[in-house]
Amino acid sequence: MRGVGNPQMNVIELSVFDCDIRVECSDTQAESLLNGNYGWFKHPVEEAQIAYQITRQASGEGRLIARNGACPELARDDGDFLYWFEKDMTIETQKLRSDLYFIHAAVLKLHGRALALVAPSGHGKSTTTWGLLHHGFQYLSDELAPVDLTTLQVHPFPHALCLKTLPPNEYPLPKETIFTTRTAHVPTQFLPCQSTMDTRLLKAIFFVRFVGEASEPVLKPMGKGEAAARLFTNALNPLAHSGEGLDGAIEIVSKTHCFELLSSNLTSTCELIKSTFLSSLS
Repeated sequence: MRGVGNPQMNVIELSVFDCDIRVECSDTQAESLLNGNYGWFKHPVEEAQIAYQITRQASGEGRLIARNGACPELARDDGDFLYWFEKDMTIETQKLRSDLYFIHAAVLKLHGRALALVAPSGHGKSTTTWGLLHHGFQYLSDELAPVDLTTLQVHPFPHALCLKTLPPNEYPLPKETIFTTRTAHVPTQFLPCQSTMDTRLLKAIFFVRFVGEASEPVLKPMGKGEAAARLFTNALNPLAHSGEGLDGAIEIVSKTHCFELLSSNLTSTCELIKSTFLSSLS
């Protein structure tokens, strides 16, 4: 769709956590990257709450990302562009949805209930998510878990699944995968499972740490105190909530099953998560 004010701009309209976003983009490659990564969120917008303008630098090297007319950020390549756009968009939506408790976590669904994989970047949650999608789970997110503290419903964020390293050969990526200088992105429509935009009740949390030298994964239940502390350190907007966010972490872990998972072989890890999660539902 062409921009109303500038015929040289293409417009992408998104709804993310019920926040209306409009992106005006003069660069066709950037437009393709955004459509591939956020196509699941496309929705007509009447009045944007967040507005971006994406343009090429005059030199042709890199793109400028300006939000709501502010001073633009420079993205030097495709990987940089997707990183900066998502970082800014998620921060701005957190401001608009301060009612939700945002956790840095992947979220999957099985039998109508959700589990979260919680870990800092680089600890294997996206690779584990990719594996679980081949074991009967459905995709909600590999990055954000916004939780309603009243209902414990977790909101989906089904952007393209983002991998920093290639998965094992038993879990190959589809040919439609988008590769950048930083990451590989699998668009939602090419995942080996269904995705959803519906909220789901959070039933279990797995705190994941990859241990490459281990021959088999190790899983153990976590006490609520330790789980609350670990969850709190992975909260993204704790200051928006009572007790500087600690009350929210305690509320979530008090109503979910919490486990520490030392992951290793991906197939064994996925099978262990699945069997443990199914047991927690009974």
